[in-house]
Amino acid sequence: MTEIKDLYAEELALLKRIQSYGKEQPQGELERVDKVVLLLLYRIYSNLYSALLLTVQALKKGRISFFQLPIGIILRCCFTDCLFALFIQRVDKEQAYEELDLRTIEYANSMLERREVYKDQVKSTGMDFHDAFIDHIWELTMEDNFPQLIEFDEDKKDIVIKKQSKEQLKKDGFSKAKSIGTKDLTDFLIKMPDVKEVATRLYHYYKYFSQYEHFSENGQGDVLVSSEEDGNDNIHLPSAIRTLSDGVEEVMKFQRYCLYKAG
Repeated sequence: MTEIKDLYAEELALLKRIQSYGKEQPQGELERVDKVVLLLLYRIYSNLYSALLLTVQALKKGRISFFQLPIGIILRCCFTDCLFALFIQRVDKEQAYEELDLRTIEYANSMLERREVYKDQVKSTGMDFHDAFIDHIWELTMEDNFPQLIEFDEDKKDIVIKKQSKEQLKKDGFSKAKSIGTKDLTDFLIKMPDVKEVATRLYHYYKYFSQYEHFSENGQGDVLVSSEEDGNDNIHLPSAIRTLSDGVEEVMKFQRYCLYKAG
């Protein structure tokens, strides 16, 4: 029970710090990178709050075995968001904007593969809409949100994301064809003395929790705790939250510095 109580305390403390930081933010429109960093912190807060609720259930049960898998999957997102926030804060604005634009293209492309989810959501309202009408609304939504990326197929019956070649992206001002991966942005960060240690630790925990997303018969020790004793077989979860907290603190510290300079 001790480790679960420590985990709860660490999660709660970090949630309070992010909440307090959010109240510090100035009113008005933020610069694009500053806005994205704040959104990433809110994502971390939302995910961490969900992890906290699972930890509360673990406290009630007296063991964490059943909850370690979902907690770990949630924390993976927190670690990658924290690393990306550190990265876009430290590259020049042109590179940061390019990364954000590329992620927008990739996000829009993925949306085309979840139209059925949108249909079910519309139908859940109880309104009797025809599929053709829902498709039309879907297309309008895509056109409104991604006007520069949308085109119709040859039969003009369906919308598609423009398939941009490396040559076209280069012509449009992009230096590459896809957004940076977590390993590459970590390699960039560990070259900076001020965040080398925290970036390394964040990445190692990100890699550890990434394995939770994939099933393996030999990997169940990573997500199952011994049923005979309280505790964890190969990870100390409170230390994971402390590492995330150190990363979030670096993000907030850098953001405060930038806002101070701008003000």
